[in-house]
Order: sequence, then structure tokens, then C-alpha cells
Amino acid sequence: MYSMAINQTKPWYRFPLVWMLIAIPLSAVVMGVILLWLAVDTNDGLVVDDYYKEGLAINQVIERDDAATHFNIAADLKYDNATRAMEVTFTKGLLDVYPATIQLHIKHATRAKKDHHVILRRGITNPVSGQYFGILSKPLTNGYWYFEISNNEITYNGVNKINRDNWRLTKRFKVTQKFDFTIKPLPKKKIAGSP
Repeated sequence: MYSMAINQTKPWYRFPLVWMLIAIPLSAVVMGVILLWLAVDTNDGLVVDDYYKEGLAINQVIERDDAATHFNIAADLKYDNATRAMEVTFTKGLLDVYPATIQLHIKHATRAKKDHHVILRRGITNPVSGQYFGILSKPLTNGYWYFEISNNEITYNGVNKINRDNWRLTKRFKVTQKFDFTIKPLPKKKIAGSP
């Protein structure tokens, strides 16, 4: 006797292939919603509003770097994340006197909201030394940061030339809980269009 196979049909949701076909477009929709939420909610900190103006100011920034090279300025930084204390030993090189204060800008590599700005004051224990101190408002996170030390005022004369006393030191450094490093002047750069 022949046994006949009885055709039993299962409901559609019992077939795994159906769920696989539903999962692929559903996952695309879920990821699209997540990416849209991230795009709306987060700030593009890397975008400069007026990039043309920033581009015009680049020669003045280069002149500040060249001034630091000319004056042979350097700085040793020491930092402890537990106390948030920043100590800078400043080498004035050819400058006539030590500045009363210097600015320290600490910029995060990707997040502008994490940037720090500290005005470092000269130590009172030895006023002729180049010791400067400051406290950061919040601790630095581990990772790469850009450090910039400059004199207190950035002034320009009438022809948009930077005054000779304006200088800056810059360095990119990987931050840990405690660190110390030296910032030396960058090698002299040629300004575009100059001989």
C-alpha cells in the first residue's frame, strides 16, 4: 500500500526564511533611525563657521610660531590629574622679562566642549624664575590633546601685522593621569608668497 504524503501547510510565521527577509530591511530602518538621532543630537565641533576668515589669519599664526623660534622660548609642563594642578617652567630665551601671566589652551583632538583655557600666573616664591601655576576646572581625560602656550595679549597694529612680542608654543601630546613634557618652538616656516 502506498502511503500518501499529506500536504500540511504551516503558517507563514513558522518559516525561518520569512523572518530573515523581514530582518534585513527592519535592521536598516532601525540603524537609520539611530543615525538620524545621532546627527540631530550631536554637535559638529570640528566645523568652523567662518573658514575663510580662519584661512586669512593663518599667516599671523605662523608669525607667532616664528616669534617663539626667534626668541628661543620653551616650556616644561607638569600635570597631576588628581589635583588638576598645572605647573609650567618657562624658559624666556631672548625675551627681556618673564611675562606676569601666560595663557594655556588645552584643546581636545575631536571635542571642542572638552577644551580648557587657563591663565597661568608666575609663582610668588621666586619672582625671577619662570615658574607658572594654574588649576584646571575639570580633569583631563586620557587621549590626545593639543597644548598651546602663548603670551597674554594678542594685539595687531594697523596693517594687520602681529606685534613682535606675540608668540606661541604648540604640541600634541597623549595625556595620562600624570605627565610631564617639554614644548619647544616649531621650526621656522615660510609664509606663502614670501621670498
